[in-house]
Amino acid sequence: MGRNPHSGQELLQLIWGAALALMGLAFFFRIPGIMQQVKQMDYLFSVQVFLRVCFYLMAVILVSGGGKKIYNFLQAREKTD
Repeated sequence: MGRNPHSGQELLQLIWGAALALMGLAFFFRIPGIMQQVKQMDYLFSVQVFLRVCFYLMAVILVSGGGKKIYNFLQAREKTD
C-alpha cells in the first residue's frame, strides 16, 4: 500500500518546505541591511566577511532545504498518480 501524498503528514511537510524556502529568500534580501548594521559596530573586516558568508550560507541552506521538501512531495505525488 503506497503512501498518499495528500495525507496530513505529507501536506505538513509541503507547507514546511514552502515556509523554509520563503524564509531563505526573505533572509537573502535582508542580508545587505543587516551588514550595514554590522559595519556600524566597527568589527574587523575579516569578521564582517565571515558574517556575510555565514548569512548567505544560511539563506542557501534554507532555500535548498525547502526546495528539497517540495521536490520530495512532488515526486511522491507523481508515484501515486
